[in-house]
Amino acid sequence: MSQLPPVPRDVAEIVARRLRNLLAAVLDPAADRAKVSTETGRGRDGGPPSIPWLLVAEDGHGWEWPAVQRAVIRLTCWHHDTHAAKRLAGIALGLLCAPQPAGALLRGEPVTAPIAGIDPFTVEPLATASLTAYARTPPGA
Repeated sequence: MSQLPPVPRDVAEIVARRLRNLLAAVLDPAADRAKVSTETGRGRDGGPPSIPWLLVAEDGHGWEWPAVQRAVIRLTCWHHDTHAAKRLAGIALGLLCAPQPAGALLRGEPVTAPIAGIDPFTVEPLATASLTAYARTPPGA
C-alpha cells in the first residue's frame, strides 16, 4: 500500500487552537475572557460579536515540502481601549514566539510588534501584530 503525499494544514487554525490553550493560563486582566477565532464574527459593522476578541488570520504561506509549512500570521485584537488591545496582542505574540511544546506548531518568529489603532468600521480600539509560524506537515493519509 503506497502512502499519499503530505497535505498542507490550516496553519491559522493550528495557531488559534494553541493560542486558546495558552491564553487560558494567562493571569492578566487584558487576557480575561478573550475569545480567539479565525473569523471576525458577525458583530456590529462586521466587527467581532464580543470584546476582547483576537482574530488569527493568514497573510501568506510557504511550504518546505514535504515537512514544514511557513505562514505569516496576523493577530488583530479588539479590546475596550487601545492599551489593553496592544497588551493582549503582545501577550499572544510572546506566547506564540516562545519555545513550543511538542505538537503541530513548531515555532513562531515575530515580524511586527503590536501596533494600536482604531477600527475604521466599528470604531473600536484594536491592535495588530504579526509573526511567521512554522508547522509540521503530516504525511498523507
